[in-house]
Amino acid sequence: MNKTLTIIVAVLGGIMILLLAVVFVVLLQNVLSSSDDAPPTLASTAQAELTSAPEGEDVPTVVVEVPSTFTPLPTSTSTETPIATTPAPTDTPAPTNTLPPATPTNTPAPVIIPTNPPPPPPPPTDAPPPAPPPQDTRGLVATHFGLQPRSDYRVNQQLWFDFSIVNNTGGEVPYYRLGVMPRKDGADRIEWFQQSYGGPNATIKPQGLNHEDNIKLPESGTYTLRLAICFDSWEACNSGGGTWVTMSNEISITIS
Repeated sequence: MNKTLTIIVAVLGGIMILLLAVVFVVLLQNVLSSSDDAPPTLASTAQAELTSAPEGEDVPTVVVEVPSTFTPLPTSTSTETPIATTPAPTDTPAPTNTLPPATPTNTPAPVIIPTNPPPPPPPPTDAPPPAPPPQDTRGLVATHFGLQPRSDYRVNQQLWFDFSIVNNTGGEVPYYRLGVMPRKDGADRIEWFQQSYGGPNATIKPQGLNHEDNIKLPESGTYTLRLAICFDSWEACNSGGGTWVTMSNEISITIS
């Protein structure tokens, strides 16, 4: 207990000494600053000598001790150029690794098969009937049959046509009637047949035949025209009977 009290007293004494030293230093600084601010004065003895010196005598040089005055250093106003501050860089987001779009695969479109397919359209009612099957032409072949551009497709007007026949037999081929057969509503109209060549003793020569002619139709409607020949007897072919052999394709026309 006594030892602890001794230590506390010693510490308090040290603190007091330190406080006294600080107070002494502060007082000393104040005294020195007040003595520096006092203006210099001439010594009283020197002033008396200056006033009592007789006229004409040399005045002794008086040295006046002027205490050194503390002249504060001029405060320098520093014109410091502010350092230009560089703006902080903005945070640029790092590029993201974007994957390229996936390449679409060529997926075939699904084929939808209807369960009940629609029935085929019916054939037109005004379609011409099919041509009769090929028949024995006795070595005669029609290489051309057609209507000319100058044809007039009106009732009782001229429908111009031309044809060519080749004889492949090497000799004369007899026949009785040769021309254009009109067909209407599925039936041959023998009464409107246009005979271009024929007769009781008609023949196709080995060099064949080329010809042009025209036909007039007395009724309006849809027709087919074809090149036809009759090889039966003259009486049978001339009377409207006999067997007519088709020599060419059929051409569909409409008469107005």
